[in-house]
Amino acid sequence: MSDSSTVSASYWDRPVVCTTAGLIGNVLLSFGKLAFGLLAGSAALVADGFHSLADVLSDVGILLALKASSRPPDHNHPYGHHSFETLGAVVVAAFMLLTAVGIARSAILNIVHGTYLHPEWPALVATLVSVVIKELMARYTLRVGRLHNSPALLANGAMHRSDAISSLAAAAGISGALLGWPILDNVGAIIISLFILKMGVDLMRENVMALMDTMPDEDLLDEIRAAARGVPCVQELRSLHVRQRGSWYLADIRLAVHPDHTIASAHDIAHATEDRIRAEVEKIAMVFVHVEPGDASEPHDCEGLHAQGRRGDVPQEH
Repeated sequence: MSDSSTVSASYWDRPVVCTTAGLIGNVLLSFGKLAFGLLAGSAALVADGFHSLADVLSDVGILLALKASSRPPDHNHPYGHHSFETLGAVVVAAFMLLTAVGIARSAILNIVHGTYLHPEWPALVATLVSVVIKELMARYTLRVGRLHNSPALLANGAMHRSDAISSLAAAAGISGALLGWPILDNVGAIIISLFILKMGVDLMRENVMALMDTMPDEDLLDEIRAAARGVPCVQELRSLHVRQRGSWYLADIRLAVHPDHTIASAHDIAHATEDRIRAEVEKIAMVFVHVEPGDASEPHDCEGLHAQGRRGDVPQEH
């Protein structure tokens, strides 16, 4: 595997460090927004506080998922435990859906029963501060998530961004209520729930599809094909199947080589193909190569063929 795929990140770019920082931030924000929302009489800010509280629970779930996914392969899990990351992302999406339903239900009941709070200006200030902090947290988490190709961190970053968006909607509702339309505070809470619902559905669909072994983007497949075809003695790449496992990918390949090759040389070709793919394509954890007889009319001189040193399992450190 190339050095670029074994991410050499700084201390603050480690997934566990990033998630722990987000957890601390969400604890402070959730209690701050709930306190300001209750004291300043804002339903939207209270709803936003419960959204941040759901973020705390999702952060805990992400930390557990990262810990589980870092375990090396064992007898019962020969392909590793990387799917725990994707499962963690599914849990985050579920939190977002439940939060959206809870916020919408509370706001709708308030409107139906005519229960309107009258927020004061400190609620607006607290909400705007939350927008800035949550957007910074989202950018940080999404950057680290992209750096490590981590479904769990990307989901958590989306959760932070949904909180920033919901805080912005809350600010709009509070502003309307301060101008004399208290119903807008609950309307803001409903808008919050719709944003969260949309992001939760998108996250759930994306990560469930990954668990169902959906093929990744065509760009990644093209990189793998190019690497395999660059191996001496490979006549044809007959099939390629790739599945995602957390931050990593597993590839299954069928190659055609000259039928006069010995079993030993076919074995070397298979290993050379695996080595080249893992060296040139990032985030490939394992490559399973099946060699088949190809066109006998083509030359089978394999000058330049060599299998690189065997590599161990993918790095497990988070």
